[in-house]
Amino acid sequence: MKPESDKMSISSEVLAAYLDGNATARETEQVISALSDDRDLRELMAISMAVDASPSFPMAAMAASCQDDNLCCLECEKFILQQRDIPFNDQQMLLSAIDHNWLKDEGTPLHNMGRHLEEAGLAVVRKYNANLNDIVKFLVQGASLMAAVDGGELDPQKVLEEKIEDLIVGTIPDHAVVVVSLDLQNNSIQIFNPDSASLLQTIPLERFIDAWEDSGNYLVAAAAPGQMEYEPAPLDLQGIELDASLDELREAIAENAHEVWAFNRKKEGWSYGPRRDDVLKQTPDMVPYSQLPDSEKEYDRQMAINTIKLLKKLGYEIIKK
Repeated sequence: MKPESDKMSISSEVLAAYLDGNATARETEQVISALSDDRDLRELMAISMAVDASPSFPMAAMAASCQDDNLCCLECEKFILQQRDIPFNDQQMLLSAIDHNWLKDEGTPLHNMGRHLEEAGLAVVRKYNANLNDIVKFLVQGASLMAAVDGGELDPQKVLEEKIEDLIVGTIPDHAVVVVSLDLQNNSIQIFNPDSASLLQTIPLERFIDAWEDSGNYLVAAAAPGQMEYEPAPLDLQGIELDASLDELREAIAENAHEVWAFNRKKEGWSYGPRRDDVLKQTPDMVPYSQLPDSEKEYDRQMAINTIKLLKKLGYEIIKK
């Protein structure tokens, strides 16, 4: 046990970043080390996790941390390209990830998983809140799948101390794996795990599900264009409540969206007309926002309000200066 003076040495900023899934690899290591020695910090962590429960998805969380130079997301993309007989260059992929800022100092954010597959010409679908049915559907269609997981939960032996397992495991996605096959009859799943000594690893399905849940069940599917059936799946935003003070922001976004639309249409040669005419490039919507019918205003407002809700869902805060 550390001396009393050394307790609670983790700053509130680092602790908040850890709880939000935005801590760097070094900060995560510091928190885990402190948790193992500091009972007060463990209690504070437990209270914070209970009180700060949030419906947000950790879009900016690191699906592949750079700790120990483990670029697991990159390795998963290489595995998929190799399985599909698509040539690649290791060094070029790494440089491309750095140049495009897909790979950050802390690792690869969830929303950047699969970028190299896009560069290789594959159609890529990203989905939060996916489920086993989605995995089955994509595999049947011949898609390659990457999942963001909590790497510690794939191998419980990596947990530093059993007494704090619930605090340091099951909180953040920090690893990427490729889902190769699913055996529902035997409740197992086969994955390519860059951390595993063997090329392919078969683990209990329950263990995978526990690890996968920590990324909001984030799944990336990649296939040849036209190979997958595309089903739009926007995030469910119904549970996101907004303060009434954001009404002004909603209206400002809606009006500006109309201005952007009209500006681009005018550059394309469109003008006002009493009815839409694609040949003459005329539309009754080429008027100021204030003159739009309520039905058109409502369309822009819904777009605006959903944009604001999406920001909250993905863990962002809107602060007015």
